[in-house]
Amino acid sequence: MFPETSAYPDAPPLRTLLEPRRPARARARRARMLSTILLGSVIVAVLVVIVGMVLGIWRFTVISTGSMRPTLNPGDVAVLTSESTADLKQGQIVAFHPPGEPQLTVLHRVSSVHRVPNGVIIQTKGDANNTTDQWRARIIANTIWRETVKAPKVGYLAVWSHQRAIRLGVLILIVTLVVSMLLGTIWRPAPG
Repeated sequence: MFPETSAYPDAPPLRTLLEPRRPARARARRARMLSTILLGSVIVAVLVVIVGMVLGIWRFTVISTGSMRPTLNPGDVAVLTSESTADLKQGQIVAFHPPGEPQLTVLHRVSSVHRVPNGVIIQTKGDANNTTDQWRARIIANTIWRETVKAPKVGYLAVWSHQRAIRLGVLILIVTLVVSMLLGTIWRPAPG
């Protein structure tokens, strides 16, 4: 009997088990494409943040105290943008150095603005504080950093990143992901 003929002429032809592999390949292809898009998006976002900081478009500061609660809580990240001191108004949240403390940056709300010939003098107050700050800060620059957006709780990542164990864990995770992606391209089965 020839292989083309069958003892049972009404029987359907035999099917091979290659069909289930196609959906698995399609899922694997979609997963690779999704992970590539996700990785590319993260890289682009990081580059945009870094370029913005280098160009002086924005800065970030981690809120470490509760003096600005409920507006800014400890662990939040405040995004600061540069603004002309001529546009400075009461009610804005600004970053500045208190008199005599150039290493300390304070982020408080402006309670009063006094324009003087060689700059601006501001009185500030934290939202959670009962009284205004004990100092009056003189702003001699032409610009001041103003809070425009906050990212809640993101600052804890910055705080944790200063711990050696966390940095090592993140490094191991990044190396593992890169190596697995490279091995995936090497060991990928041939199409067909």
